Amino acid sequence: MDSVVLLYISEGNFLRCRAMKKILSVVALCVTAATVSVAADQPAPAKIDPAQIPKWSADDLNFFLHGSMSTEVVPERVLRAFIKIYPDLFPASDLAYLGLIPDPAFGWPIGFSRKAEVKHLGGLSAVGINCASCHVAQIHSSAAKEPIRILGATSHFNVEAFFGSVLVATFKTSEPANMKLFLGVYFSNPSLDPAWEAQQAKITEAMAGDPFGGKDAAPGDLQPIAPAELELGNDAAELPQHAHSMLKLFHNIRAALHVPDQPPEKIPPASGPGRNDAFGILAASLLNKPQPYAPTKFGLVWDIDKRTWVHWDGNTKSPIARNLLASLGLGAPLHG
Repeated sequence: MDSVVLLYISEGNFLRCRAMKKILSVVALCVTAATVSVAADQPAPAKIDPAQIPKWSADDLNFFLHGSMSTEVVPERVLRAFIKIYPDLFPASDLAYLGLIPDPAFGWPIGFSRKAEVKHLGGLSAVGINCASCHVAQIHSSAAKEPIRILGATSHFNVEAFFGSVLVATFKTSEPANMKLFLGVYFSNPSLDPAWEAQQAKITEAMAGDPFGGKDAAPGDLQPIAPAELELGNDAAELPQHAHSMLKLFHNIRAALHVPDQPPEKIPPASGPGRNDAFGILAASLLNKPQPYAPTKFGLVWDIDKRTWVHWDGNTKSPIARNLLASLGLGAPLHG
């Protein structure tokens, strides 16, 4: 059993874990900065001028805004529960504070995709991100009442703050008290208290035996989860099993994002809105070849079909290779 798990069990408090304190502090700074940077006033409804994309159909545009790259890694019910119980990590449900552009008609911001059933997430409906999250910008002009949305531009999405908040939430919910809050929202059943109190000793024992849900799984492997494990029975008599299944679900989220169950002692500095080090992260997580941290702005994708290189740093000429690596880095499973 790794040292972080031992520390967790012996001290019985997630927030006493030194690595977790570091991660929480960085994520809190990212979220706070993102919140401050977004205006409090909600903009008027915006539209996308079709003159930007004269050859696209409505389906083409919708696919760009919400089409799947197979990166759906966060179950919708889990994300909504996290947003509800962790306002310190998710200050607003529309996620606009992260530099994302809300899309009420879809239910999630521009650049989010949805898959109705994800096998390695217990068959739950899940969301991920696609190219539009980083390549659609919204600006305001004194010449127009409505905001202007520009396709292909650099967005202000703080992608690391989003995924960092999700990951920290999975670790925080490894504590029984937080799991109780989470299950109440996840199951839409705030009256679980009597059943929880009756089974509390068994719940605590089940969670302490596998606090990060990765028991008996090789590094990077996904845990099998049946859909029934994530649904509440009529009498709520299996809360210990449900709590453990949620821990396995959180493990699968982290494994799909190539994040170990043991949090790192040292994490890279925050990149900030509209920036990241995509290939540096991929080199470390997929290839085990850490590189010097070098975040850059999201690139413009205008006239990309006329370029030799598909990334500004000239690391590949293959659009297929680029798209495959992007999908893997953002949660597409290597198997499952």
